[in-house]
Amino acid sequence: MTKKLLCVSLLLMLALCSVSEATMLKKGKLSDQYPDPPKQQKQNHQILPKRGDIGVVVDGTDSMHVSTTEAMIIQELVNHGYRVVDEKKIKQMRMAAARAQAARYAFEGNIAGLLKVNGHYSAAATVCARVRAGQPVRNELGVFTGTATISLLAVTSRGTKLGGDMAQGKALGYTVEEAQQNAINEAVRNALAQIF
Repeated sequence: MTKKLLCVSLLLMLALCSVSEATMLKKGKLSDQYPDPPKQQKQNHQILPKRGDIGVVVDGTDSMHVSTTEAMIIQELVNHGYRVVDEKKIKQMRMAAARAQAARYAFEGNIAGLLKVNGHYSAAATVCARVRAGQPVRNELGVFTGTATISLLAVTSRGTKLGGDMAQGKALGYTVEEAQQNAINEAVRNALAQIF
């Protein structure tokens, strides 16, 4: 009951704030011109190539987390306008990368195996990820808090490394599975933000 009351009061406050801002704007008391944000220095930020298909290889100790992470990465790539290697080729890439231990070696700095996988399947780049998700714990609100860590590295067919950092996700869920899923989703989004 208190959660519903809190949500309703937050929604009312947001509605009142937006109405009062619109009213002030009409009366000329508020300028619709916002100052330009400070210019940031241009970072040497390389992104995934838009031409060609992107392969996805995920490594982890729990097969459920691996498949969840792979699905989330594919969904995010498609949402950002990338073409992903078809499902049949992704399965073959996953097996080839596992045989060559390409994904593991790529994280250690030896990307030769991953380049062979890229070339064999004509992928413009391959996104490699390692996922670890902790066991969610029940918090004081009675829901579960899940945490996940994603190490993400993309390697283009030319051998350029993109990303390579770790990203974390922390999220709530009403069940253990939901908390883990939400944490993995957040970690994937945070990791992919480095290469988009």
